[in-house]
Amino acid sequence: MLLNIVGLKSSTYYRWRSLIDQSLKPIKRNEGVIPGFSYMNDKPFKKVYDIYIQKYIKDILNDEYGKFYGYKKITAVLREKYNLKINKKKVYRLMALMGVLKSERKHIKQYKRICKNHEIKASNVLWEMDTKYIYIAETRQVAYLASIIDIFDRSIISCVLSLSPNSESAKEALLKALYSRKIKGKSKNLTIRTDNGSQFIAHDFEKLCINEKITHERIPAKSPNYNAHIESYHRYFQDECLAGKLFKNFEEAEEIIINYVNGYNTKRIHSAIGYRTPDAFYTLKNSSFKDSLVVRL
Repeated sequence: MLLNIVGLKSSTYYRWRSLIDQSLKPIKRNEGVIPGFSYMNDKPFKKVYDIYIQKYIKDILNDEYGKFYGYKKITAVLREKYNLKINKKKVYRLMALMGVLKSERKHIKQYKRICKNHEIKASNVLWEMDTKYIYIAETRQVAYLASIIDIFDRSIISCVLSLSPNSESAKEALLKALYSRKIKGKSKNLTIRTDNGSQFIAHDFEKLCINEKITHERIPAKSPNYNAHIESYHRYFQDECLAGKLFKNFEEAEEIIINYVNGYNTKRIHSAIGYRTPDAFYTLKNSSFKDSLVVRL
């Protein structure tokens, strides 16, 4: 009634009142603003200004493996290597200001079937194996890379490059993995999971699994989600090792691939294992940290 008397719209009045209410609220310190510095963990009163943090971010991104990191992994490296007390949201904002944010991958859900849950509490319990095609440009050959990943510690424990995707290369990769983990002849609790490729359903490969008392699981047709960890690794391998490269010959391809795998195990951190490298996590398998992690698939 009063608004009608003075000829004022109710929407105008309530908008004006909300502005007045906001102006009377106490202003919180640094609300929504990057403060311009962060503190160190071991020196809580020592400030590290953002200009130096941005330099650290550039140094991480200039690394051979760090250039593929997103803001969450950059945050983990800043905390671990540079001893900074910093929030991932601030790292996101700084990287946005620098124009170095990675574009997020679009996850397209293609398969509705869900894998049966298993609890893996140790290394050398479940391995996944698959083959990746490698094109050698100058010789116009197609090579085949057989790789094995331990799904608990994310290590690539074996890889064999060959010019034929036969059972011999698959057997060589499996034997190499057994010797690498020092469980040759002691692998009765091990399960290896593959697709239905000809090299994996071959009699020779099955015979090796039986002799070593390894349980061989073959995933259902058209269900790569059952082999999700090795499929994910091959995606990163394609983007970080193969993209933009033209191999001259088999030997060059093998050398570059082996160097990448060594760096993947010793330098590249993984969020699934506490932002550690696979090698660093594997050395902690007897610690209390291992007991706190359960891999479900």
